Amino acid sequence: MSNSTRWTLVAVLIVVNAITNVILGDGWLAIVVSSVTGIAVVGVVLDYLLRGRGEN
Repeated sequence: MSNSTRWTLVAVLIVVNAITNVILGDGWLAIVVSSVTGIAVVGVVLDYLLRGRGEN
């Protein structure tokens, strides 16, 4: 995965998280979406830290 793709994915996940929180408020579905997108962002960042720094 290239760095531009990686950071675009992080940005999209954060935007989805923010929009979902605004639309759904404090409901259980908002909590689920926030958890899933948060775990995905952490996974992408960990991928960058563990594997991606050496890629060209």
